[in-house]
Amino acid sequence: MGKSGFNFNVKVKMNKTSKIIKDHGLDKNGRVIAYLRNTADRLMMPFVPGGSGGMLAKLKTYPNNYSIKYTSPYAHYQYTGKLMLAKNGSSWAKKGEKKHYTSKKLKYHTSGTGDHWDKMMMQRRGKELAKDVENYIKTGG
Repeated sequence: MGKSGFNFNVKVKMNKTSKIIKDHGLDKNGRVIAYLRNTADRLMMPFVPGGSGGMLAKLKTYPNNYSIKYTSPYAHYQYTGKLMLAKNGSSWAKKGEKKHYTSKKLKYHTSGTGDHWDKMMMQRRGKELAKDVENYIKTGG
């Protein structure tokens, strides 16, 4: 016996980590991940070439809770930020004709926009994104 005059055992039972993550909306299909995607999408808008009113920003889908897919035919081209040319050296290609990337960088005409807009947003507004998601979690999401 201890000094208090009695002994006792404590048994702690915990759920699996995967269940805890799922219960808190942190799994890939969870509400927190969807909130993160939607908030990132909103914060990226000003960095997408053509601005929030442009077709590139408007033509997108959400294939799942953790992805944004830009669906315009030129989305990848704009994202890489490299000029693409046809075989004849023209930036215009006939229907079905393949283009190849060059090392020449694209010039974006909408101020503040550019290639790799997700990375640009994270560099400039990543702390805001993290704080928004943290507040969402703290308030019970």
